[in-house]
Order: sequence, then C-alpha cells, then structure tokens
Amino acid sequence: MNAALLLWSLPDYRVSIDSGYHISLARWYAAHGTAWWDHINFGPGGRPNLQGPALHLAIALLGKILGGTPDSFILANALLAIAQWGAAMLTALYFARRLGGELPGMFAVALLAGSAFASGSFYVGIPSGWLFIAIPWAIHFFLADRLVLASLVTSGACYMHLGGFLTIPAGIAVAAALERRWRALLAVGAATAILTAPYSIHFLANLSWYRGRHGHEALHFDRLLDILGLAGAIWLFRRPADHKLLLAWTLAPLAWLVQDPNRFVAQSSLVAAVIAGLFVAATIRRIGSARMRIALATAAVSLATFFPLGIPSLLAEGVWDAGLRYPRMLDWNQSRALAAIVARNHLNDRLLWVYENSMGPSLAVFTPVVLFRGHWVEVQPRHDPAVDLSAAAQAYVSPLAPGDPAFATLEDMGLIRVYGGTGNCAVFTLTHPGDPAALGSFTARMLEENAAWLAENAFNNQMPKMVTPAALAAHQRAMDAQRFRAARMSLVTMVYAYSLERTRPDEARALRGVARGFGSMASFLSDGDTIGFVSDSQHLQFRANMKAFAGALAAAHGDPYDSASVGRATQRLFDDYFGTAA
Repeated sequence: MNAALLLWSLPDYRVSIDSGYHISLARWYAAHGTAWWDHINFGPGGRPNLQGPALHLAIALLGKILGGTPDSFILANALLAIAQWGAAMLTALYFARRLGGELPGMFAVALLAGSAFASGSFYVGIPSGWLFIAIPWAIHFFLADRLVLASLVTSGACYMHLGGFLTIPAGIAVAAALERRWRALLAVGAATAILTAPYSIHFLANLSWYRGRHGHEALHFDRLLDILGLAGAIWLFRRPADHKLLLAWTLAPLAWLVQDPNRFVAQSSLVAAVIAGLFVAATIRRIGSARMRIALATAAVSLATFFPLGIPSLLAEGVWDAGLRYPRMLDWNQSRALAAIVARNHLNDRLLWVYENSMGPSLAVFTPVVLFRGHWVEVQPRHDPAVDLSAAAQAYVSPLAPGDPAFATLEDMGLIRVYGGTGNCAVFTLTHPGDPAALGSFTARMLEENAAWLAENAFNNQMPKMVTPAALAAHQRAMDAQRFRAARMSLVTMVYAYSLERTRPDEARALRGVARGFGSMASFLSDGDTIGFVSDSQHLQFRANMKAFAGALAAAHGDPYDSASVGRATQRLFDDYFGTAA
C-alpha cells in the first residue's frame, strides 16, 4: 500500500528542502561531467564541492536518459528516492528474517513502513539515507569474510555522503573488535582508502573550507518504533557477543548524535525496526496458544500500520495523493516561476539573494544562478566576500507578494524595481540609493508598525490541527499575513542599508545582515520546511522581543537604527529566535 501511494505521487513527488541543492548539482554534473567546484552556492566565488558525488551522478545520468530537461532531473530524483525507500524496506526485511525468521521480518517492515517520519526520511531520497542503508551490509560482508564486498560497500557509502568516512568504518571497527579480526580490518581499511582516494584527497586539500555546521531540522519521533527499538536493544544487548552485527550496526552512527541528532533519530530507525521486530516476535512466541499468537501478531502489525503512536505513513501519503499537499517542503512550480522571471529579465549575472538559503538552489534547477550563501552550510568561506558587496550588486527573491503596498511605495520613490513573482514571493532589485534623512522616518514607521503587529498576532509555525482544503487555505492566508510583515521589515531595512553605503559603510554592512535576518524570520514564520523549528515557549519570547523592538523604535525617533536601545532590542530579537533554532 505504501509503495503504491508513493508511485502514484510521482508526478508531484514529496521532496525535502535539500532536493533543490542535490538536483541543481546533478544538472551541473550532467552539463560539465565533473563538479570539483560548486559554482552555484556561496557566490560570487563559489566553494569547493565537498559533497559526496554518487547521488548527484546517478540523478545526472538518469535525468539525461529521461530527456535532460529540468523536469527530467526532478523525475530522476523522485525515482531514485522511491528506490531508496524500497532498499530500506528490503534491508529491514532481509536482516530481520536472517536473524529471527519470518515473523520479525514482518514486524520490522510494518514498523518502518508505518511510521511517517521514519519512512519519510528514506523516501525523500537524501544521500544520508543510502549511507544508513549501507551500514548493515558493509558489516554483514565483513563478518562473513567477504572483504571485497565490504570494501566496495564502504567506499560507495563514502562517495554517497561525507559521513561515510566515519560511520561505516566505526561499525566495522566494532565488529572487528568483537571478533578480534584486526588483519581483516586493516585490509578493508586499506582497500577503502585506495578506492576513495580521489574524494578524500580533494576533501583534505580543501579542509579549511569545512565548518561542520548544518542547517536546523525539527526533531521528530515515531513513538511506537522508538519505544520498541529501545526496549529491544536493552533486551538483546544483555548478551552482546550473541548479536555482533546488530551491536556494530547500532553503534556505527553514534557520531551523528553530535553532528546531526535529528538525522540520527530519523534514519537509525532502520536498525531500530529490525531490533524491535526481533523483540516483538520473541515476546509473542512465548505465548502458548497459537490463536493468541496470531491475534497478537495481527494486532501488532495493525498498530504499526494504522496507529504507530504518531503520524501513520498511510495517512501522510494518502492525504498527499488526495491533493492536500501540506506541508510542502519545496514547491517546484514556484521555483520554476521565479527562475523564469530571473532569466526573462537577464538577472542571471547578478548574485541572487533568496530569503530562504536552502530554497535558492531550486532555482538553479531551472536557470543558471549564483547564490548568496545557499545550501549545505557545512562548507563555506571563512570570510564570505558576498557580505561586503553593495546591496545593489544583488537581485532579490523576497517572501513578499509582488503587489504588496510596501513594494508599490518604494517603486514610486524610484528606489526599487519589481519584476514579478508568485502569490507570496517576488523578484526585485535596488535601483539607486535614497536619501537617508528622507528614508529614516519611513523605515522607522514601517518597522514599528509591522513589529507591533507581529508582537500582537504572530502564531507559531506548527502543523495545523485540521487538514482539509478550506482549513489549509485559511491557514495559508494566516501564514502569509505574518510572512509579509517580516518581509516588509526585511525590504525596508535593505533599502535603508543601501542608502547608507556611501556615508556609513560599516553600518550599512551590518544592516544588510539585519535585513537578511528578517527574511529568514519570514521563512520560519510561514514555510513548510520550517514547521516545528521553533518551540512554543521560544515563539512567545519572540513576540515579547518584537514588542520591545517596536517600543525601542517608537522611543528612538528619526534614524531607525541609530539608537543603542534599538540595537540591543534587535540583537536580543535575533539571538533568542535563531539562537536555539538555527
């Protein structure tokens, strides 16, 4: 049932915000053959491409076979995502059956397929999913003394994701320690080092670019799977020598707890499903009555499929196929429309600032662009030269509808040009700097008015309680209302910053950063990919800080940012809102 629903959704497949980045790089590979340097993200100079190339090359090859158009590469990504989901299910089935028989296999697949966040972390098709799938196979081949296969799987995982260099070797090292097979460990390590040398040498040569940071992700739990997996681990690992593969598999990705705990929780669900399947099966087998065993097994599978103590996959997938496509992490139609505006108006040669950094690469799927920042912030210049460029050097994708009154006012003043947009985004450029004295009162009024509104009315970006067409339409209108308020604050701050560049360049540079912060705030308040990023208590603090910011502006008079109290209120606003969310 899950597979059928996923296949049905292929024409408008659910993706993650990462997909724009992966497909844009895949198109680069398709056009140029190699991509040692990332010319899309962190313009104007770009950065070394340290992302594992395997998935990008696969999308590039399949996309070219399917026709070589932007939609061909998007379809290729979707097909490979479904293949990843299938590989995860078959991996859970294989190892649960191998270790315990048919019954654990059935439970493992039911638990993994039935939990929305666990299965979703694989069917969106990101590289780390393939890495987590590769872990047990590499360890299995090592324990079976099939060292060539173990080396090939380990090397393939390294080319798939940078984390492969630590994750799978850690698992094989645990297996080697349990079996005292140090010579085999050295053999696999040496073979892997040779096979991955082109990538590892490239990475080490550009190590100074690696920051180790990552974008924020909301932490989600599939309670039934997590509880049973934890209980099963406690039960199994009382005798670790009897469960070497499972112990090594469980310990292999522990480093992700430090680097990316959200990804660890989501994709360690694969081993958790196998452990939980073995635990549930062993519990049921202790019951003497065959009828009772059948009844409990049926109940367990039904619970995992329809009531997994969280969102069932069937509900999430079925609602999507029924047309209620929320939350949408990335809207290809919107990206296509915005990219067409950029291309039609010959803005491709400008550095492109997109209010949501991770959304930016999705435009590069449709037209060549060079982005201010961009996706995968683990790799970035120590000092980004883009922050020193004039505000006029960039074209902007703002989270504001093109017909908004703020745009109209600034266009009438001759300070910006709006090229068009979608229902809640617009492309614009700055035309010439305004007079700071004349702009000061206007900027202060706009900031105060919109900050006061957000302080009074903003609600947290969480999943709506009702998912019906009418409820979602009303929810989107409310989301756009607060999105536009933060976007206006971003717009007027950027325009004001440009007016200060000649006379107060340091302040202008700082205010460009403030404008970008308000753009990110608009994303956090409204976008589908940022649902759950901010806790309710953090959101209440945001509203209080917005009220203090509005009050500081009201007391400052004249220059909106030339006040110590406004500066403190601005810093507090951003620190509290993004400090624990970003």
